[in-house]
Amino acid sequence: MDAFVQAIVAIRQKIDDVRSERLLQSKSFSQLLRFGIFVLFILILIRLVDFSLLPALFRQVRLEIVCGAILFYFGNMAIRAYRLTLIFNRSSPKMSFKDAYAMTLIGVALNIFIPATLGDIGRSYYGYKLYGVKERMLSAVIVDKLFAFCALFLLGGIAGLFLSEYNMAAVAFAMAGLTGLPLLFPALVPWMWLNRLLAFAGKSLNAEELVSAFRLPFKLKFVSMEISLAGWLSNSIFFYVLCLAFAVEIEISYVLFIMPAVSIARLFPFTINALGPTELAFTYFLGLIGINPTVAISMSLLSNMISSIIPGSVGFILMGKLGKAA
Repeated sequence: MDAFVQAIVAIRQKIDDVRSERLLQSKSFSQLLRFGIFVLFILILIRLVDFSLLPALFRQVRLEIVCGAILFYFGNMAIRAYRLTLIFNRSSPKMSFKDAYAMTLIGVALNIFIPATLGDIGRSYYGYKLYGVKERMLSAVIVDKLFAFCALFLLGGIAGLFLSEYNMAAVAFAMAGLTGLPLLFPALVPWMWLNRLLAFAGKSLNAEELVSAFRLPFKLKFVSMEISLAGWLSNSIFFYVLCLAFAVEIEISYVLFIMPAVSIARLFPFTINALGPTELAFTYFLGLIGINPTVAISMSLLSNMISSIIPGSVGFILMGKLGKAA
């Protein structure tokens, strides 16, 4: 009997070893594929850039406006942090604005390396470290993300109507409806599908906890949507200000119009910090109004540095401090 048990244990161990090896191979292949696609996008961008224009282009950039844009963007993140406190603080423990701002910075840091902006979901782990309420924290972060997307598509749709881009406006309003559905009618949503999606980020959540998190009072939903609209309007103004730094003439309505497409490009999972797809999206849409590809890519890269690298660096420092505290 002992020999039989030992044989069973050995077989199970062998199966576990094979599974681990396959998982490691799959992960290695995924990382290699991601790196290869990232290099491909970089090569495409290099082909689009006229390097002879760069010296004159950067000489004319107004640094005082760029510095103002950096400060403005940190203010934009304050809007997002405030929205998270409203969503989370329906019950005790209460989240401070300082901690919400730190979580926002950590989310930006995680987005640099975690694909498809899932770093915004991953930041819930650090919120859990601070407050010890894992499911409630993750639920609040998901609700926060949906409010952001719904507001983004609403503004894009309105801007599309203003610019007579009716097809794109219709798509934007449809996406606003899809992202707004769980916020308005949480009971109609198949939460098990969302749990499967969260599994890609290594997360799982009880369906009842999710439904409970989405049952916000109507007044709180309305205020959260107002804040989300203000956040995306602020984000669009940030890019508009960067355009001024490059002496590029563009209407704020057009910036609002292209933001949904650019944000969807950021969801592309096979590059580092969405570098490549975002620049190509900016190049395409800005090219439609006559902006040179070299200028468009330069503005996009600077925007990426200000909105990701600079706050992300602060976020990494905060992650280290929280790790030591734990």
